[in-house]
Amino acid sequence: MVISEIFHSLQGEGTTAGRPAVFVRLGLCNLQCNFCDTPYTWKEGQEDYSDAANALIVESIAKLLLDFPHTQIIVWTGGEPMLQQRDIVAAIDYLKVRFSDRVLEHEVETNGTITSQPEFDKRIDRYNCSPKTAMSGHEPYSIQLKDFRKTIYKYVVGTPEHCREALQEIDRQKLPRQRCFFMILGTTAAEMEERNAAIAEICAREGIGLCIRLQSILWGARRGV
Repeated sequence: MVISEIFHSLQGEGTTAGRPAVFVRLGLCNLQCNFCDTPYTWKEGQEDYSDAANALIVESIAKLLLDFPHTQIIVWTGGEPMLQQRDIVAAIDYLKVRFSDRVLEHEVETNGTITSQPEFDKRIDRYNCSPKTAMSGHEPYSIQLKDFRKTIYKYVVGTPEHCREALQEIDRQKLPRQRCFFMILGTTAAEMEERNAAIAEICAREGIGLCIRLQSILWGARRGV
């Protein structure tokens, strides 16, 4: 498994924001976004990831679950974790046996470009899908995750123009607005504060949820939190 970092923190985004979680940040990505806040998972010259044995990775996850016995959520993030579905399946199966006395919940943070394979999908509780738009440097693409029961869609926006573009994509993809969120662009509380009011007003008017990066408010641009 290609891994960048494993750490324990609070989930900062999506429907489980504020809950403690173990984060497994995988390396490699199939997109190269202008505003990526984790370029070290894929960008040449900034890379900070390695190919590690699955056994070592699951033991690192297990240690954190033992250190934090009330944590139930494991967040598979990246990079693009959907590139490594087979390895994630193996890790989930191991952890299910190892922690048979605990109900573990598995979330995947993904750009939505890759189809979820059946054996992978049945092990995942939630998808936090962050589709990319022109502001990230990409042409529109068809989202491959359309299970609305367990998928939310987070669009990173920094201006009203970004919001208009995201709304067009939401309608084009036929996504239910009650499953869609605008996540304010920024890696610090100060950066996001400048944009909060205008974007919150658009969310209220358009029936879109507002997603604030809790980790950025609490810890800024630090890694491992």
